[in-house]
Amino acid sequence: MTIVVAYTAQDSGTSALELASVMSRSTGEPLVVAVVVATPQAAGVPDFVDGDYLGPLTDWGHSVLDQARASLPKDIEATYEVRQATSIPGGLLQLCVETGASALVLGSSSKGSLGRISLGSVTDRLVHAAPLPVLLAPRGFRSGPTARIRRVSIGFGGSTGGAHLATVGVGLAETVGADVRAVSFAVRPPKRFFGSVDESADDLVVEQWVTRTKAALQAEVGAVDADLGNRLATSLVVGEGLSWGKAIWNVPWNEGDLLVVGPSSSAPAARLFLGSRASKILRSAPVPVYLVPAPRAG
Repeated sequence: MTIVVAYTAQDSGTSALELASVMSRSTGEPLVVAVVVATPQAAGVPDFVDGDYLGPLTDWGHSVLDQARASLPKDIEATYEVRQATSIPGGLLQLCVETGASALVLGSSSKGSLGRISLGSVTDRLVHAAPLPVLLAPRGFRSGPTARIRRVSIGFGGSTGGAHLATVGVGLAETVGADVRAVSFAVRPPKRFFGSVDESADDLVVEQWVTRTKAALQAEVGAVDADLGNRLATSLVVGEGLSWGKAIWNVPWNEGDLLVVGPSSSAPAARLFLGSRASKILRSAPVPVYLVPAPRAG
């Protein structure tokens, strides 16, 4: 299998290539580094494609890929392709099908904060429709020449699909030889009136929530694999805070971490579809995120 990388001349392309290199080094899969050139139909112009229009764009795409070749670490196997398509998301997904890709790697929008994941128009469409895992690199993501995935954190929120997510996350960790843990986030609203609730009572509520979350994790995953359910429940780390950002940052993160997040419970079979909680986690995560599609029907 391969890993497809959506490359651009901007920082988003560099970050995506950096993350894809880490994944390739970890899994042993080669990269397909791609630049998609949108054909005139996508811009609403006549149906025919003028060679004089596409020629310079294709040449530009190859020049952009020359940048990727120059920056890719020597230990990473890769091929390069300029793809013509009526839309960039469509071109990337078609390439994933043709190359048998195990994942699609994307960078963050330049409008986002440094070190955070921000969705542009292309990434937003893909994280709501892709039939394969999508990896998102935080803006400005960089890695060392020998960087690998060292730990896989499986996000658990108590919704349906936890067992599927756990199976995918643990399978990925085993493939790359990484440690694995479960993580969850407790966001408690600020007190309406300062000091109106005893702090110990507030802490008790969180403790009870953590206990219920561990039990739910053990029950849901344990229904499929009892040993895995016990293992993940024991490893569970909970971050708490007055916002999603603070709760997520209260979990210890290290270089080489990868956060695995699942789709909304309403996602179509075999498709990504971010729910509201997953979207908040995604935008606050300080590490690369691996988005898992819903399981196939049947």
